[in-house]
Amino acid sequence: MARIVVVGAGMGGLAVAARLATLRHEVTICERSSSTGGASGSIVRDGFTFTTGPGLLTLPAVYRDLFLKTGAAIEDVVDLVPIATPTRESFAAAGGPRTVVDIPNASRSGTHDAFESGFGPGAGDDWQRLLHRAGEMWGITRKTFFEAPLLADPAGRAERLRSAGGRADLRTTAPWRSLRSLGRAHLSDPRLRAHLERFAVEAGCHPGKAPATLATLPYLEETFGVWWVRGGLHRMTEALHARCVQRKVKVRTDTEVSTIERAGGRVSGVLLADGGRLDADIVITDLPVDPGTAGLLPGPGPKAPGAGRVPASSATLELHLALRGRTPGTPHRTYLFADDPGREPDALFADRATPPSDPTLCVLAPDDEASAPEGHSAWTVQLRVPRQGPVDWDSAAVRDGYSATVLDLLTRRGLDVRERVLWSILRTPADLAGQTGAPGGAVPGAGADGPRNAPRRVPNRSAVPGLFSVGASAHPGGGLTRVGMSAALVAELIGRA
Repeated sequence: MARIVVVGAGMGGLAVAARLATLRHEVTICERSSSTGGASGSIVRDGFTFTTGPGLLTLPAVYRDLFLKTGAAIEDVVDLVPIATPTRESFAAAGGPRTVVDIPNASRSGTHDAFESGFGPGAGDDWQRLLHRAGEMWGITRKTFFEAPLLADPAGRAERLRSAGGRADLRTTAPWRSLRSLGRAHLSDPRLRAHLERFAVEAGCHPGKAPATLATLPYLEETFGVWWVRGGLHRMTEALHARCVQRKVKVRTDTEVSTIERAGGRVSGVLLADGGRLDADIVITDLPVDPGTAGLLPGPGPKAPGAGRVPASSATLELHLALRGRTPGTPHRTYLFADDPGREPDALFADRATPPSDPTLCVLAPDDEASAPEGHSAWTVQLRVPRQGPVDWDSAAVRDGYSATVLDLLTRRGLDVRERVLWSILRTPADLAGQTGAPGGAVPGAGADGPRNAPRRVPNRSAVPGLFSVGASAHPGGGLTRVGMSAALVAELIGRA
């Protein structure tokens, strides 16, 4: 039995703690804030409930496996359901009404027909050819990237994946190619290309620099569907916390780790900000940066490399709207695309980045009785913005002005709710930075996807013996699905007591 300290109680930290406690290790989680879940949380006010952070789940098998292997099926603790309504996408049209397509959940044939009907003959066929390529990419990267831990060289000079693909795999994954380049090669309709590129924008990266393997994201959506937890996705975070407690994990909130100690060249424990100390044979970090950058590894010797070289990411802004009344027929998820979606990433990643004046908006409007009082609605509008720093999101003028901008854009794009707003809450990158410590309120983007770029991530097993990493900054990257995968990888590396 190993004494294990997990630094950070985000979804990755909770998941790896539950797995390792089930393997009979003695596990303690140290979380600097007063709550667990990291970026995945909730806002509750006046009977309204909003999920903060990730709003939906893809590839639910990752969390089904987690809950099943730590005690009981996920369906025993939360109501995990596929989204019943299609995803609506609305595109600008020069001098005319916006083009609207409704994409059914987890239906390849339905998506084909929606694109054929909305964009014209051939559009659905083009998309299916690209998705076939994406499926081949997934078949390769699932084994060589997502299911292979990233291991630091013993001397700390480099990192390596345990598995690697051959020449045929490289031709399929095309690590030298961007997602934008792949889209232009397969898709003639600019709206289809915008549909593809939104997956890169949502992952926090520029589609012109994001790897072509990000095409696996729409493939996973169409193959395995998009899922929701009744009452909000934060219910899954709460259930995972409870699972940790059931497995005898010691969850210590308001407990900040100041230093990871070493003795004899390996991890020996952690020092706490309050002067306390915990002995440890193994330390696992669930941090928005690598432990070396966080200042947790003082003294000589190799430090966990990686996150400092991950391409810069944009951040997420959320406007939570408590609305009077309901809107029958509103899908759970609606994308209102910018007038020129191709230019949106340029504003996000410019040398002097500014909030886009014409951003793509994602509107989450769950038809869930638990989310709002009877007869009312709880909507969340998400969009990508520059991180805190280039933009001062603490400024009242910036916050108030951009809230008004978002409501005006909703109106201009056909969802006028201004007269129905009871109150709203804006959650900016500055808020996320304060809550989680993520630099600028943004976790590393997906620009390091794929076997060729994997060493830009924090390795799951550090060059420091006994030091491991999970979470969004670690391999295989951000998002609920990948964070859950990182926890499974680290638990497998450590093994049973």
